[in-house]
Amino acid sequence: MIIDVSNTVPIFQFEKVVTIDKKNTEYLQLFAPRWAQLLGWPKQKLVEKIKEEPLEDVINELFTQLEKSYSMENFIGMLQKSNVVKHAIHNLDYGRSKYSNPVSHEETACLLKEYKGQFIGFAGYNPHIGTESLKVVKKAVLEQGFEAVAIAPYDHGLHANDKKYYPLYSFCDEHNIPVWIHASINYFKETSVFVDHPKYLEEPLMDFDNLKIIAGHGGWPWTTDLVALCLKYNRLFVDTSAFRPKYIGMENTGWEMFLQYANTLLQDQIVFGSDWLTLGMPIAEFIAEIDSWGLRDEVKEKFFWKNANNLFDFKLT
Repeated sequence: MIIDVSNTVPIFQFEKVVTIDKKNTEYLQLFAPRWAQLLGWPKQKLVEKIKEEPLEDVINELFTQLEKSYSMENFIGMLQKSNVVKHAIHNLDYGRSKYSNPVSHEETACLLKEYKGQFIGFAGYNPHIGTESLKVVKKAVLEQGFEAVAIAPYDHGLHANDKKYYPLYSFCDEHNIPVWIHASINYFKETSVFVDHPKYLEEPLMDFDNLKIIAGHGGWPWTTDLVALCLKYNRLFVDTSAFRPKYIGMENTGWEMFLQYANTLLQDQIVFGSDWLTLGMPIAEFIAEIDSWGLRDEVKEKFFWKNANNLFDFKLT
């Protein structure tokens, strides 16, 4: 049994683009070859197409074919085949403008209702439009079946301890709602690589006694700092999403201390997250590669589902 706390669904991941924001160009160029692998495209084919054609055209051609291959029906079948009983939908609210509107949560709410029990809804919060965004989060959690919140400080241009996030933390603290926070490097050239350093998670953990945080993407490359925080705060959890498992299990990649502690002192604070759609790697292959980590059987069970089951109080058995 598997609970995936960091992911999305194909209709959001492969949503067609009209124009590409300049800041997303590097991101798309980095991940497009990985998505092409899901279709069996040779990497060189995509590289050549990007050189010869507008990036928007290449991405939309790729996404059109991915939409067909990864329909919701096919997608649900893949999850069931791999025994993924709960799968996250991160409904992130990006942007830095105080004049923008909160991102819609309606489509995700419909999916939560249609596929009841299959997905974990993570509501998105934008600190730059705090009051209006918080209204959306409250509706999502209290009325629409969402069970968590997800934020990406790098896209907001803030650190996770910025006081603009505190109204959200207060609500989550009061209602026992876990917060997933991006805590790894970002690929935006105009944003510091250090903006999501895990050290910024400590102040909210100190200020809110019941706040539960999932540090997304394992804190890499600052995994040692995140391990230290986890040893201090048992309300801090870690997923290793967006990194291919075989590289996490490989020497000299910066994950050695994390794996040592994951197998011992932090075994109750590790949760499974994949972002396998972003990685362009079939979920079954992603799961299989985790064997390279050398987790003890009882720890692997905690990692795959038991810890998340306790964190979200799903009561699965």
